[in-house]
Amino acid sequence: MNPPKISVIFSVYNGADYLREAVASILSQTYRDFEFIIVDDGSTDTTPQILDEFTDERIIRLRNGRNLGLVTSLNKALAVAKGELIARMDADDISLPDRFQKQLIYLEQHPEVGVLGTAMTQVDEHSRPISILVPPIQHELILWHTLFDCAIFHATVMMRYRELMAVGGYDVNFLHSEDLELWSRLFHRTRFANLPEPLYIRRLHRRSIIS
Repeated sequence: MNPPKISVIFSVYNGADYLREAVASILSQTYRDFEFIIVDDGSTDTTPQILDEFTDERIIRLRNGRNLGLVTSLNKALAVAKGELIARMDADDISLPDRFQKQLIYLEQHPEVGVLGTAMTQVDEHSRPISILVPPIQHELILWHTLFDCAIFHATVMMRYRELMAVGGYDVNFLHSEDLELWSRLFHRTRFANLPEPLYIRRLHRRSIIS
């Protein structure tokens, strides 16, 4: 059996409120050749029971015996990933159905790009729209804006596995800026880009961690 084209890495800790919608948005992608690696990071709510409801054979479930944090959980997912592309997803957000298809087409047409994000819509805890964030599109502008602001949204990215692993994956010493630290290493190896279309919905609520 051939390995999947894409490995989706996803960590959840006590995410029951929005978990069903987040998982369903991945399983509903128009591009279907992926594995979906879900790390339950020691949840104490009904997260395990909700995950039990999903029987899609593309799902690979891992569980931490205690809460180890996002960075360690993402590295655990990477350790079992088989895809040549790595897609991120957060447990309280939504990926639009054609997100993977459009990112894959772009990466196939631009082999020099190793990290590809997208614009995104922000909504509140009741799914009411707040804003649309459109980051810089081209590598040079992304590099420049990263000095002052977030220029690529972590949860929207699709990355080439070989580039990600060449720099050692995520650094566990950076618990709340793991994405910016990773970009700082990847900027030396590959080019970045963003799609201007909002293909991702980020939910803002009291437990949100913005990156």
